[in-house]
Amino acid sequence: MLFLRKVVEVDLPLIMAWRSNPLIFQGFYSQKEPLTWEEHIEWWHSRNQDWRMFIICLKEETDIREIGLVSIGQLDHWSPEIGYFIGEISLWGKGYGGEAVKLACEWLKTKGKQYTHTTILDNNERSIRLIKSLGFEYLGKARKEESWYQKKL
Repeated sequence: MLFLRKVVEVDLPLIMAWRSNPLIFQGFYSQKEPLTWEEHIEWWHSRNQDWRMFIICLKEETDIREIGLVSIGQLDHWSPEIGYFIGEISLWGKGYGGEAVKLACEWLKTKGKQYTHTTILDNNERSIRLIKSLGFEYLGKARKEESWYQKKL
């Protein structure tokens, strides 16, 4: 069973480890190398009241395993932005990313939102397939080498 829980400060070292893995950050728009602690903390503090960050948790029998991150930004906007990644590489391709995005969409619906969007690098074929399978539609180019996808909740 998968569930989301709010990020707390003790999660920051784990999140930094995930975000510093080249297999993970190659999917990020602006990060091109592993992070320093200072860069990571600056990123963390840049997330204001319009952001919610969740650890993706996998319940396995009696254990709970943290496996990734979902961020929801622009909560004051009519179409908040969802970002996500599975930080545990061994769990890629098992459907957890899609489940996590569905949970994030359900959370947004409880907040009265009717739409959500995400931006994905054009070369991130795995993420594009995932988003399209969840009903997100291509809306056009975002930034250079990045596209915008939106979903009605």
